[in-house]
Amino acid sequence: MKEERSFIVAGIAAFREKHRLAWEDLTVGVAGDILQALTDHKVLYATPLPDYALFNPRNRTEADSIVSEFAARGCRTFCDKMADLPGVLLWVCVFSLKVPVEGGPYPPLSLTTPFKEWHKLDSASLPGEMTPFVFKGERYHLENVLAHFLTPGLAVGERPAENHFRVRRESDDRLISIPLLNCYFVSAFVWRDRCYCFGRWQEGGGFRLAETVSEDLISWSSPRTILDLSAERIGICNSAVTFDGKRFVLLYECADSKYPIFTFKFLESEDLLNWRPIPEALCVWRKYAGGPAMYFFAPFYYVTYVDLFIHPVTRKLCFRTSITRSKDLIHWEEAPEDRPVLLPDFSSRPDPEGHPDVWDVNASDAEFIQEEGRVRAYYNGSNQWGVSDNRTAVCPGTMQELFEGFFV
Repeated sequence: MKEERSFIVAGIAAFREKHRLAWEDLTVGVAGDILQALTDHKVLYATPLPDYALFNPRNRTEADSIVSEFAARGCRTFCDKMADLPGVLLWVCVFSLKVPVEGGPYPPLSLTTPFKEWHKLDSASLPGEMTPFVFKGERYHLENVLAHFLTPGLAVGERPAENHFRVRRESDDRLISIPLLNCYFVSAFVWRDRCYCFGRWQEGGGFRLAETVSEDLISWSSPRTILDLSAERIGICNSAVTFDGKRFVLLYECADSKYPIFTFKFLESEDLLNWRPIPEALCVWRKYAGGPAMYFFAPFYYVTYVDLFIHPVTRKLCFRTSITRSKDLIHWEEAPEDRPVLLPDFSSRPDPEGHPDVWDVNASDAEFIQEEGRVRAYYNGSNQWGVSDNRTAVCPGTMQELFEGFFV
């Protein structure tokens, strides 16, 4: 939502008054990649988390005018390089490293989604990205596991070589196999009684997308690289695969420095083994996006993804699941902002025993599966900084009806 200049200026002034700060204690900036900008300025991923507020200016001229006004009052200012990208979603932020953010849950939102209630997943699965899939008539989960969830007290990001993925049968919650270590962001796709898994091979810096295949979910082929971006130093994260009736299409999420993190690009294949880039195919390039899932219902490819939004009361970053669609993987139609797929439940705590002070601000990494008469979503609630849980929710109807409904 684009916001009036007067609203943004008043909000920045109110932030100063709230904390009784001198103008020199504030930083005001404009960014085209707000997540990266706040991280670079040590506002995010810090303990305690410094207080900040966000706004969406209507255009670059307005954003620059606001920053100049506060620079004249003595504020520190900045403009990130992504703000120069034509068509990028712009943000204006204000923060002070002298004041911590207030604790407690955010107020509820007035928006709703087709998924009316959620539950924590009743499973031994550790928190992380998950792909539900059906294999030879049985439902399974592919679970991504971060090493810090395996050892209590381990800091987020430690011992990354122990990151891996697992396959678990849903009916009895039995662990079936642990196919690979030293990988993450793995997704599953089943075709003709074979399970194909695609994920970031971490050895060498995470610049390669690897594939492993199984006919029984126990024995797996050696991982083979299907995409190598080492020369460009472009990191690869999540992926998703669908079949459009003629070819297989693979979406991969990459940290291409020419765009806000992350950007979705595409590969195609006739056999699920040999892949080639699809020229000019690019999705959600003008803003932060992540955790994609992809489905095809003719004539559209539908992509769901985690999306940033501003909480209307706290003015802090929150994370929802949104949806976009395309007929050609080049021209995309985004669903209206007031039609999210999934929203955070601000009254919940992802880990009330281990982190009782952490409240939910996120509904991300969603994947969907068709059940009889309803659609089930699997997704993560979290603070987006290492504390998360696995959730599931349902809505009536079919997946095609669900996705089409966001564009009616």
